[in-house]
Amino acid sequence: MKNKSKLLFLPILLVALSFIFNESATSNIGRNKSLLLFLPILLVALSFIFNAGCKKENDANFLGGETNIPLTQVGVKSSLVINIGNYYLPDAEMTVISNDNGVVTYHAVIDLTGSDDSALIAGLVPNEYKDAQGRINTNFKFKITSEGIQDYFQSDKPWTVVKYNDPVGTNYDITNVHGDRMRRTVTEKTGTDDFPYGWLLIKTSKVEQNLDPSDNIATKITYRANHRFGLVFMEVELKGGATASIYVFPQGI
Repeated sequence: MKNKSKLLFLPILLVALSFIFNESATSNIGRNKSLLLFLPILLVALSFIFNAGCKKENDANFLGGETNIPLTQVGVKSSLVINIGNYYLPDAEMTVISNDNGVVTYHAVIDLTGSDDSALIAGLVPNEYKDAQGRINTNFKFKITSEGIQDYFQSDKPWTVVKYNDPVGTNYDITNVHGDRMRRTVTEKTGTDDFPYGWLLIKTSKVEQNLDPSDNIATKITYRANHRFGLVFMEVELKGGATASIYVFPQGI
């Protein structure tokens, strides 16, 4: 939409400028007349810029902010504490391997071979994402800025997980590759340091995503994010009542 507005704006601006140059050799009266014609055209042109910018800024899946932040530096490692039922996976981490203007690629290694529960989940993971030892060994990407987080798991377009300044009730909608409309909603934001995070208590935004009843594995995903540490927690409610959760601890942040 922004590019379309630019295409409309350029010819309008050229017309406006033509009034100035075509009247440059005329009398002051003629020049003043051209300015009277020029001003409303300029206002129309500027309105295209302003309206396009406002629409983009108000888009729930537009994410601005600084992209060169400590969390997104190449080489930053995050430890993953993964709980499946009553079992904690012993060895899991992800590392930033690139940052392209905020589109951050992680390399993750997650051992899913230690218990019956984790082996069941490992069986659902396509072999292309696993190495010879049966571990998940793959790359994935997020867009991460000082303003929030987006992922690319449901679409080739970024889908907002959270914007740190958004209030409770904010919805983030997207249509996935299958044409299904999906929604995430900010459901909690206390503004106090009340979420246990290792030895700390931190402020978080809680975002919930109810899954379609046709999903064979889970019913809901819950995310918690913090402006300093990024995505710090994710929980999946499985059909049958069990849960799987991940704590993410970036190192040195």
